[in-house]
Amino acid sequence: MTAPRLEIVYRRLLRCYPPRWQQQHADEVVATLLDVADAEGRTRPSPGEAANLLAHGLAARFGASLGLLPETVRNRVAALAFASVATLSCTLFVVAEVLPGPLPVDRGYRRDGSGLSFGPFVTMGAALYPLPVLAFVAAAAKARRVARAMLGLTCLAVLTILVVPLATPSMDAERPQLYLLVVLGLLAVLAAGGYSAGVSRRDLFGAVALHGLLLAGATALSVSLFRRAHPGAHWNWPLHAYRGYGGLLDTVEMIVPAVVAVGALLATAASVRRPGWIVAVFAISGIWSLLPIADSIRYGRWSWENTYAGLGFLFVFGLIALAAVVDLFRAAGLKVVRTSDLPHNTSGSPARAEPNTFTTRSTLPGPPPAP
Repeated sequence: MTAPRLEIVYRRLLRCYPPRWQQQHADEVVATLLDVADAEGRTRPSPGEAANLLAHGLAARFGASLGLLPETVRNRVAALAFASVATLSCTLFVVAEVLPGPLPVDRGYRRDGSGLSFGPFVTMGAALYPLPVLAFVAAAAKARRVARAMLGLTCLAVLTILVVPLATPSMDAERPQLYLLVVLGLLAVLAAGGYSAGVSRRDLFGAVALHGLLLAGATALSVSLFRRAHPGAHWNWPLHAYRGYGGLLDTVEMIVPAVVAVGALLATAASVRRPGWIVAVFAISGIWSLLPIADSIRYGRWSWENTYAGLGFLFVFGLIALAAVVDLFRAAGLKVVRTSDLPHNTSGSPARAEPNTFTTRSTLPGPPPAP
């Protein structure tokens, strides 16, 4: 590979970095890389060099995109995402994987049809759920690097569970629903991307307590619904928590809209003194809302009652989106002022606006010009 061709390859690798960084540093970095390659007698980038450029470039680009949001907002989003993925994983591991036992043989089930497809567990989710829980334990112990590493492994485990059954069609092990894995993956990505020293332990523990209370209530409601539909039956049947009527996942999907509305009200009260919570609730509740939406599409539950309920939820979610925009402005320290509210100079024209303000024109007449 000639030097011009090698330079082209290096510049392609540097496209992973943000555009502004490329304008300022690309020429210098490419010249250095070419000198190193010439000194080592290489005609192409080494695998380690290419991986290093890709990893650091994507990290820099991701960091640049995070910089568009105030740090307080990122911290609040990370706290809610961390609490969501940890508590949901813990609940699913206990209720959907540990508690279910083999189907009873005395009820006519085959001995080889126990319903446990992943060793003593029901699905491959058992290999995923402990990771975010361990990440939270590490965060509680202030081991931030370990916590972020465990969150990264969570994302990798989600991808593995998605890909492995496709690569090995003969595998008999069940996996959780696709949309559930997507939700867990998105929450883990937000938690890993925004988790830093700025995330206070008080916010993290408070968010975990609220999510734990929510999922504990959902579990109790699931047991009650199942007892009504199947009196005397075993509540912890395999796969019931995932796909059964009145199961844990089905119950969570039913109460998500109401929980989103209540969470928005609580966030509004908290954002009066601590801006950023409405933005965080909007982002995390949007991910949680994928559960009932995907379930309705997958199982065709769009009746006229659900349509009207869905339209009502979309209206409420639109109001939350508007409140999130206002909350984001407050968290960033931005203010909106009218042109008529600006002080006027001696020529009668409005003075220059202060930093961190947006100006809007007003149809009201301004003060008369000074003589």
